[in-house]
Amino acid sequence: MSSFWQHRDDIYAQGLSVGFRVFSPGHLLWLAAIALFCYLTGRLYRSRDTRGRDTMRKICGLTIIFLEYAKIIVLGLFEVRMPEFVPLHLCSAAGLAVLIYAMWPGRNWLAQSFAYAFVPAALLAVIFPSTTMYPWLNFYCLHTFVIHGLILAFFVWLFMSGEVVPNYKGLWQAALFMILFAVPIYILDGAFRVNYMFIGLRSDVSVLATLWDAIVPRYGRLVFTAAFGAVMALILHVFYGLYFLLAKLRRSRAPQI
Repeated sequence: MSSFWQHRDDIYAQGLSVGFRVFSPGHLLWLAAIALFCYLTGRLYRSRDTRGRDTMRKICGLTIIFLEYAKIIVLGLFEVRMPEFVPLHLCSAAGLAVLIYAMWPGRNWLAQSFAYAFVPAALLAVIFPSTTMYPWLNFYCLHTFVIHGLILAFFVWLFMSGEVVPNYKGLWQAALFMILFAVPIYILDGAFRVNYMFIGLRSDVSVLATLWDAIVPRYGRLVFTAAFGAVMALILHVFYGLYFLLAKLRRSRAPQI
């Protein structure tokens, strides 16, 4: 099998060491490319009229869904185990949310979910990727960075254009959504030994693996999940502070009449 299509199960089974390190030059290049793409396309989106923005949103949403189905097809062709087919991670929900918002814009509750649920998850996914076991020229590695980059870009478009104004109420709405999403996932993870939302098994993500090792052997998975949730609540408040500062900076730069 070509290394481009090689799944992590094969990499682990063969004991290969072909991956990359977090914050290595290649990883930093990806982060810079995603940031530049978000900024440049955000400026483009802000400059477009209503019809142009509508077209950009729909292209983004349909592209994400196409890439998700392409991944499912590739997994099926190479007979990867079935749990890999089920899109139950938070960022999988984000991809669907992008398409829903693209088709029916203006839903503030969904916009707030982007600000406080989907964007933090997507940002953490590219800063601390779960694909470090792959070489750079690998389908699953490239898929991860492209998908999460598009989710981040979509929110940047809405934020830069003023279509989304994150607020503190939205933070708790997003927190409630994540709790409701996590409860059945926690049960599913325990029942089928899978790792959706990274609360079922020890993760390949270094930060989560460290937290798992510190908590699970002594206190169990439930305490780990609660600690993970507390960390996420703290992260959401950091994001609220960032949005508040960016909004204040934007107002200070606005022309005075």
